[in-house]
Amino acid sequence: MNVRRLSAAAIAVAIQIAAATTFGAASPVKAAAPGPAAAFNWTGFYIGLNAGGFDSNANSGTSTTCTPAQCYFIDANTTNLFNSTGMRRVNSSGFVGGAEAGFNWQAGNFVAGIETDFQSYRQNGFGSGTAIYPTLAPSKFTVSQSFSTEWLWTLRPRIGVTSNNWLFYATGGLAVTNVKANWSFIDDFADAESASMSKTRTGWTIGGGAEYALSQRWSLKAEYLHLDFGNLQMTSNSLLDGGVTPVPGQMFVHSISLRSDAVRVGVNYRLGAP
Repeated sequence: MNVRRLSAAAIAVAIQIAAATTFGAASPVKAAAPGPAAAFNWTGFYIGLNAGGFDSNANSGTSTTCTPAQCYFIDANTTNLFNSTGMRRVNSSGFVGGAEAGFNWQAGNFVAGIETDFQSYRQNGFGSGTAIYPTLAPSKFTVSQSFSTEWLWTLRPRIGVTSNNWLFYATGGLAVTNVKANWSFIDDFADAESASMSKTRTGWTIGGGAEYALSQRWSLKAEYLHLDFGNLQMTSNSLLDGGVTPVPGQMFVHSISLRSDAVRVGVNYRLGAP
């Protein structure tokens, strides 16, 4: 609050005090005792805004096989080294925030409802691993992975209990985002392989929070959500020997599993409240 607002508030309070003193002296009538405050009822529709942060981890991998018919990486030991190098845990973090809307129904101290939100959920994660070919030292290869998301939508029931103006609740349900992922392999001989994926992914979320009613219309909340989008997988036959000659017989398997933990605070406004 700035100085101008503080000054206006101080003047208003001074006028009220002066008026009360003047009229109180002229008409010494005892004021009626205030009645009890109306108990807050959570029933009804609401809209709101929220903002917070999240941490994500993605287990991302690139693997291949070595069979008698096709063993591009010379032998099984080299293939196993490639597969272990291609497994990475990629971390990311960022801002999450957006708009929400929902409906609550209260019976006694029990509250049930449903809430949906659409959020900014932007992140970029990258990881890579490098190893030396066991039989071709010091020649080496590198396997890299990256992923990104931009938005998040959830649809979740909420179940909770009240205590005065407090609501403590658990929540869980549907979570949807678009996962973009990229994988690449390159070595000192210019052998190379790459693949990419962009897929809208349906997952799940679970969490809980607390909400405090400031008035019949306004409330503040703090909330934690765990998000899990499961495992995405694709295959690729795009290996190029020396960066030129295709090797379609060597198949690569690319995968990513994404999970996040988000903490948000928000403000809600109840529609139609007195």
